[in-house]
Amino acid sequence: MLKRPGICASLLALLFSAKSAPQDRSALSSSAFQQGISVSIDGSAPLRFGLDTGGGDDFFITPEAARKLALPVIGHRIIHTSDRQSALVGDQADIVNVKTLSVAGHVFTGPEGVVLPDSRHDGTLGIPIFHDVLLTLDYPNDRLTISEGALPPPNGRDVLAYTTDPQASFRPLRVSPTVTVQLAGHSLKALLDTGARNLNADLVIPRALATTLPLGEVESVTSISDAGGRSFASETRRLEGDLTLGNITLHRPLILISDWLGFAELARVSGQLTITIDQRNHRLRLTMP
Repeated sequence: MLKRPGICASLLALLFSAKSAPQDRSALSSSAFQQGISVSIDGSAPLRFGLDTGGGDDFFITPEAARKLALPVIGHRIIHTSDRQSALVGDQADIVNVKTLSVAGHVFTGPEGVVLPDSRHDGTLGIPIFHDVLLTLDYPNDRLTISEGALPPPNGRDVLAYTTDPQASFRPLRVSPTVTVQLAGHSLKALLDTGARNLNADLVIPRALATTLPLGEVESVTSISDAGGRSFASETRRLEGDLTLGNITLHRPLILISDWLGFAELARVSGQLTITIDQRNHRLRLTMP
């Protein structure tokens, strides 16, 4: 769900839960993923896809790849890149359906996707496609693993409960994990958005939240633009304290302050973690080497 400063992002959408079809309930498959994952659609030659836990659809695919595969268009809608956008403002996109999508040796049946440009890959996998499996993203070791089963009950340390908001107008909030973090003793909710891991900040927060926190001097100033053409002045500051997530602690994390989004989201810190997501039980396992 990342929007880099000065560049209009074009992602994020509606909940379409694909059904996974493992041949063996104990099956486990894995693959390198940070430079792109090998994906086959309806038995196609391999395509290169990214992965974004802030992506609210099963998958996103470029217009070029969709045309090459002759994917059937089953509908259209407006895509929003921020919860600040009007419901009438955004990018018009085609919705496509496929019979099968294979990734890391695992086959998902009947997923639906959104046709959007992507400058790096043929497309991007969103979080809903992994609803019926355990998805592990090991960023330190560049390993994606798909397996069966469930995480143990939350213990407040490495296994945490997370929430979603099925009634949210901004679709990623309906399906992407939102976790509780502590910032210098202040508790707040933050979206787990691995699409923002390359941002030069550990956490993104709106200005209203920034006024409640002990923050240092401004370290950098930038501007973020949304798909509607609105520009938001943004800045980074150090938190004078710790960011705590379960038993993970970052001392004096760098915070990006911007009203581009109306909620907090985890950014660079997510790229330092090993994350297992159990969507059926709304649980996360988070570890940091």
